[in-house]
Amino acid sequence: MFIEKDEYFELQEFEDFGIRAIYTTKKLGDVRNKEDRENIIKILNIENKKIYSGFQTHSSNVEVIEENTDIYLNDVDGFITQRKDIVIFTKYADCLPIYIYDKKNEVFGCVHSGWQGTFKGIIINAINLMQKRFKSKLENIKIAFGIGISYEKYEVSLEFYEKFQKNFKEEVLNNTFFFEEGKYYFDNQKLNYNLLLELGIKKENIITNDLCTYVGPFHSYRRDKEGSGRNGAYIFVDKTRK
Repeated sequence: MFIEKDEYFELQEFEDFGIRAIYTTKKLGDVRNKEDRENIIKILNIENKKIYSGFQTHSSNVEVIEENTDIYLNDVDGFITQRKDIVIFTKYADCLPIYIYDKKNEVFGCVHSGWQGTFKGIIINAINLMQKRFKSKLENIKIAFGIGISYEKYEVSLEFYEKFQKNFKEEVLNNTFFFEEGKYYFDNQKLNYNLLLELGIKKENIITNDLCTYVGPFHSYRRDKEGSGRNGAYIFVDKTRK
């Protein structure tokens, strides 16, 4: 579960593995701003690490960070790595961060999964890439959903529902879409949860939460429209806290 600190939320379960998974609040500003990012780096004490991020396009593209990988990549919405000297940094304003950790091979990562990334299967792409590049086994992979918008605040159109209806099984959709008073609501976290179970990730290895960007101390595009800032998801190795 996420524990609320003074200026950010931190995933408790990953701490046992020496992994810090952080989600920032509005109190830390807008992570698109250089000054705010520099302040976060100091607060998280990661000045000596390299920060890797990308220009997010709601794609399903996932990059492996290796020794010669550029620290900023275009058209990339997810990263995985074994490097202990780096920080993976992604940006959000209602979309869902999904943190990943292979406890056997010590591979970690994060993907940016808005509805488009979920529709395109970005989390499945990330896990398949972990299996291919690092020989990760499904039983060793821990998944933690970060903080996104809750389904109660995520009203969608009939056309949106019909788009998903063409690509996903009815039993999955029944657990993902909710209908109240003629309105449709979409649960992004629940759809990813079902996709992971279908893939073979153990239920006990998936960490969910009921926090919401719309009602919590976070930036929310649905709530604030063009006035919204961005929250930051950070994941990195810190064995000193293990």
